[in-house]
Amino acid sequence: MTNVCTICLRSDNIVFDGSSNGDILNKLNKCVPEVEWNSNIRICSVCKDDLERAYNFKILCITSYTSKITIPLLCDKETSSDVENEVIQGNGESSEEEADYCLEYLDCKKVFETKSLLEKHAKSKHERKDMSNMQKPCENCGNLYSTKNIKRHFKNCIKRTGNNGINKYEKIITRQLESTCTLCGTIFSNKYLMRRHMKNVHATEKKFKCELCERTFTSAVYLNAHKRYHSGDRPHICSFCGKGFITTSDLYHHEKIHVNKRAYRCEKCPKAFNTSSDLHKHNICVHIDRAQWKYTCNSCNRKFPLKINLDSHIKTHTGEKNFSCHLCERKCISKSVLKSHIQTHSNIISFKCSLCAQAYKYRKSLNLHLAKAHGIGNMKVPVATKKFVCPLCSKTYTANNKLQKHIRSHDGERPFKCPECTKCFADKSYVKTHLRNAHNIPKNECV
Repeated sequence: MTNVCTICLRSDNIVFDGSSNGDILNKLNKCVPEVEWNSNIRICSVCKDDLERAYNFKILCITSYTSKITIPLLCDKETSSDVENEVIQGNGESSEEEADYCLEYLDCKKVFETKSLLEKHAKSKHERKDMSNMQKPCENCGNLYSTKNIKRHFKNCIKRTGNNGINKYEKIITRQLESTCTLCGTIFSNKYLMRRHMKNVHATEKKFKCELCERTFTSAVYLNAHKRYHSGDRPHICSFCGKGFITTSDLYHHEKIHVNKRAYRCEKCPKAFNTSSDLHKHNICVHIDRAQWKYTCNSCNRKFPLKINLDSHIKTHTGEKNFSCHLCERKCISKSVLKSHIQTHSNIISFKCSLCAQAYKYRKSLNLHLAKAHGIGNMKVPVATKKFVCPLCSKTYTANNKLQKHIRSHDGERPFKCPECTKCFADKSYVKTHLRNAHNIPKNECV
């Protein structure tokens, strides 16, 4: 089995191995750092070409991104020559003081060395006569005042009302109540977003129907945005990993995963998330009573927190399995299940315990080992209950796969065939034992 490609698991046209070509190993570590690559890898010519393209594309993305963020931030409304003419240096020398930004407009990132230059720029380019005339709301009464008068007014307002700013917090709470969806409890930053959410998410009448699926929408704008998902075109490329996305919004939320700031913290537990949608899903799945979950299966009345959970569950009733394994005849109900199944064909063991010699293919298995053997982590160790009963002899088992293996001992079925000879076995583990004992194949090469 030494001539099998580690990546595509095929045994033809092996051209490189990790021990003789350190450049290939280095590129694999950079392109796919999630996998622990070693010198025992084998790679075919097809996978080598794919690796070269992926590596070159990643280098191109990183190079262009680095160049983009190191270019001086200039005002979008001016040419580079205009900017150079407006930069003023005191006494012929460049100022060492920190420059001020034009914060009036999000699309203008012009840098100035003095506040007077900033005010001059705002007046000439953004039709602002005087930055001091900008109005801000009083935190106590909510009325608008200019920036130069707001502090004096706030002090007088506190003295006059005598509430030490209590109204400020009352107004915040009132604004939150006015901007909260009464149907699902989602809080928005303003009333407009809340009304748009009510119109598009909780609307009872959706006239615009997709011609390619059963989805309906409240407006043509949302329908056209949805149709882009059917086209499969992914023009928006992640500068970190090279993955393509259909919309800029999808790309924006994906890149938050790479930054991994986890700025959205749950108020009910210590967990934090990279996006607001992940936090919202967490609150629904973890902190809302199961009886309040709104997606119910019509076949078994089981409730689910999210529609995607219900859609996956319905496939267990219909028997729909649209995702086929390219290495065997197995079909799966979802892409995630197929991805887990494909890992069973691989010999790569990526998750190793730092306290003992145990290693696993799946992170969940490692977390279960840490909790069970070392008492580390929050994962709950399941209590084994023998709920699977054999209909022929009444024996009970803790897992369905163990029951199916036992049933084969009754009917004599042997579906697992040795790839080296004609022998067949009732369980896949027996094939691996047979390969080691009868054909002298090492344990790590038995698939």
